[in-house]
Amino acid sequence: MAKTSLLLLSVCLLVASSSASSFSKPNPTSKLRLQQVLVVHRHGDRSPITPLKDEDFWQSQLPQPHVLEGIAKGTTLVRPPEGNPIHGAHGRGPFGQLTMMGVLQMASLGERLREELQDTLFTDEKPLHPSRIRIMSTDFPRTIQSVQALLTGLFEGAQLDAPAIEIDVRRTNSYLIPDPQPRQSPTQLVLESHLAKRPHLVEKEKELNELAHKVTDALQDQLGEGAMGVSFGIGEEKSQDDDDIDGKKMKKKPLAWAKLAEILTCLHSRDLLPPTLSKEDVEVVNKHVAWRWFENLSHPVLAKSAMWKFANKMVEDMEHKVECVKREDESTGEEHIEEPLLCIYSAHDSTLIGLLCVLQLEQPESWPEYGSYLKAELIQEEKDGDSKEVLQHWVRFSLNGQVLRSTWTNEPADMVPLSKLSEMIHSEHDIYCEHTGSKLFTWKNGALVHTKSQ
Repeated sequence: MAKTSLLLLSVCLLVASSSASSFSKPNPTSKLRLQQVLVVHRHGDRSPITPLKDEDFWQSQLPQPHVLEGIAKGTTLVRPPEGNPIHGAHGRGPFGQLTMMGVLQMASLGERLREELQDTLFTDEKPLHPSRIRIMSTDFPRTIQSVQALLTGLFEGAQLDAPAIEIDVRRTNSYLIPDPQPRQSPTQLVLESHLAKRPHLVEKEKELNELAHKVTDALQDQLGEGAMGVSFGIGEEKSQDDDDIDGKKMKKKPLAWAKLAEILTCLHSRDLLPPTLSKEDVEVVNKHVAWRWFENLSHPVLAKSAMWKFANKMVEDMEHKVECVKREDESTGEEHIEEPLLCIYSAHDSTLIGLLCVLQLEQPESWPEYGSYLKAELIQEEKDGDSKEVLQHWVRFSLNGQVLRSTWTNEPADMVPLSKLSEMIHSEHDIYCEHTGSKLFTWKNGALVHTKSQ
């Protein structure tokens, strides 16, 4: 009896070990075939979103009209009849716009993607062609122009003998960013406020309050008309600063961190920092903003509330591709719509941060720079030989070419099974009151609920 129990235990351990191994990586003898690539990129270099006084200078940084006309050739925008809501970070006039430097950055990214995907995703049988690409973008001029510039690099600026590439901006402002205005759910603002009151966040704000005032005071003379009305960011929807320009109120409350960071980044890159501020000040502010975003969005309930719809779409895109390839391999002869080989989503740095959090990927060492891109590769594992027997479908994530490990597995993994990724995306989460133990928020079935009010 004892020997039988030991034998059963050994078998169970062997099965568990085998299961864990198959979860963490493909069999080394298998063949791996790249089936689809999803690219989510940040837009290129831009002018500050917050209006500053020297409008002529920032206007001089923007591309000439003929440049914008050139990169727009071969593309067409698909908008909803009712239009899209305008976000506070949209920008006005020369502010919040893609610069000429940004155009060049994105064209360069297109060239890089062409080199990466040639002969791996696109082949002689299925070459790079507009029909094999799907584009979505937030409805911001800078993101639309960024992906247009990317396409010029991807296709080497060639005039394509094909229908125009559609750039879909339908309702994308509502879910391709973690802080849409309005939020996907009003409850998300309540949750953001709740998480912002956590002791370690409050303490950090106190530590850096003096710096926030110092930077705000230094920028005071550069702020243009309407600067105080700009508001955006997770946890900063109702900005720390006042909507009306009032000198006394300005002294009481500094600019919101998101605004401080974006203004300093634009000024520093052009050697325009006020004399009272240093490179170190810029680094501290940017580091704190990154920390704030990750601290908030790394909470699974907020991550799901803010980014689940987009992450779920990415997973569904890959699942649809799997079914499409299966039909192709079975060669039934039936006509079907081919899922694209390459899906490109043109968005923002906050989008990348939100996806890293909701997908539970390891955090990068630094904030995603202009033109940064998150790549998701759908890989089919096949049994070695001529049978083409499919063993598993894997997903590998990378940021700017560096593989990101998934942190939600038993041990960090470079690739995860698509089926397990789908399960993780749909997992449920709750937040409980530390004092009473009662449930405050719950994420379930794609919806955020504030249970305290029920």
